[in-house]
Amino acid sequence: MGCDFVLFEDLDDRERRTRETMLALSIGEAVLAYMKQAGVMQDIYRAVDSRAVRMLEMIARALDDDTLDDPECFWKIERVMDVLEENWIGTSRHDW
Repeated sequence: MGCDFVLFEDLDDRERRTRETMLALSIGEAVLAYMKQAGVMQDIYRAVDSRAVRMLEMIARALDDDTLDDPECFWKIERVMDVLEENWIGTSRHDW
């Protein structure tokens, strides 16, 4: 029994997103396996840790920014969302 491949163009949006997510996960796993084999994971862990710390510092600065002083904290939340999105961490709640 052969494996039938479905073209992404033939899928609806939800199916396409699901398959693209699974594809991205598979590619990520393959890259990680290669990186582990190459012995460079410690450098990658340090880079990830450093980036995460910088992101948290940026978020803390946004929350402490007294120039963003609207009562509902809209602008502070907006800035936090900007930091997350600039670092490829989006959310479906931020769709305006």
